[in-house]
Amino acid sequence: MINALSYIVVETPRMREWAEQASTHVGLQVDVLEAGKTMRLRADEKIQRFVVTAIEGESTMGMGFEVADEQTLIACAAALEAAGYKTTQGTPDEIEFRGVQDMIHFRDHDGVRLEIAYGLKDADTEFAPGRPIGGFRMGKMGLGHVAFITEHFEETSNLYRNVLGMSLTDYTYKPFKVEFLHCNPRHHTIGIAHTGGKSAIYHLMLEYNDFDDVGRAYDTALMNPESIGVTLGRHINDHATSFYLKNPDGWMFELGWATRTVGPDWEVEELKGMSLWGHDRTWLPDEKREEARQILKRLAAEGMRAPVVLPNTQKEQ
Repeated sequence: MINALSYIVVETPRMREWAEQASTHVGLQVDVLEAGKTMRLRADEKIQRFVVTAIEGESTMGMGFEVADEQTLIACAAALEAAGYKTTQGTPDEIEFRGVQDMIHFRDHDGVRLEIAYGLKDADTEFAPGRPIGGFRMGKMGLGHVAFITEHFEETSNLYRNVLGMSLTDYTYKPFKVEFLHCNPRHHTIGIAHTGGKSAIYHLMLEYNDFDDVGRAYDTALMNPESIGVTLGRHINDHATSFYLKNPDGWMFELGWATRTVGPDWEVEELKGMSLWGHDRTWLPDEKREEARQILKRLAAEGMRAPVVLPNTQKEQ
């Protein structure tokens, strides 16, 4: 039922920091609706890819998923209700802020707000990035992917796979348990991890069209090394070359390039690890961090490598 990750919903006490990082570091366009209170962040021709609201207290992050039309939205709501999730109709103000035709929302087992919407509008003006970049790879594959840590792994996997209709791409159990799920040609739209820690949003991946834009974002991050949550590296499954930037609310942007896509003939496999090289995860406990390093050493000894497949050579349907 779900076509793509459409947008992100952020509530934050750090509006100024969000606007600064989103614009000058990541390269998003900031559209302030009400100074100090609400803004939209653009990444392409759409009216928004993030809706950001100022609050006091703890920040929150939710996700908005796209369905094709009204009939699919109704079917999705029915499936959620049948699975025990209480859905709520979006208010006129929420629908207007997001620039969609209609939406519902509900909470998952970890309390994360999930929205289902259709009809995200195009903006009236061309995308104007906050710094010179070659744009982001989105289109029908949606905004990117989100990975999160859950304390309710089986329930969350069931929600995305059996209720919302996503498919398993691949999985691993080392250095922790993860499933990667897709709903369009993007290698994965959702990553579900069980690390033994508390439930939390881990990262949102944004994919640049140009590799140099990853490098320049990394150069900027190196001016404040504490802002780097995961060092530059290359993933073993989607082949992204990327690094992870801590945002003002503590979760991370994965800023990457050249992910591969999946098709109808994709075969699910168990991964030998999370990355081919790099990607030192500074947030992991020492023993898990060392386990990840040993996995990289084994892969290097095997000579494991992956081709770089540029986006314009892949079919994205």
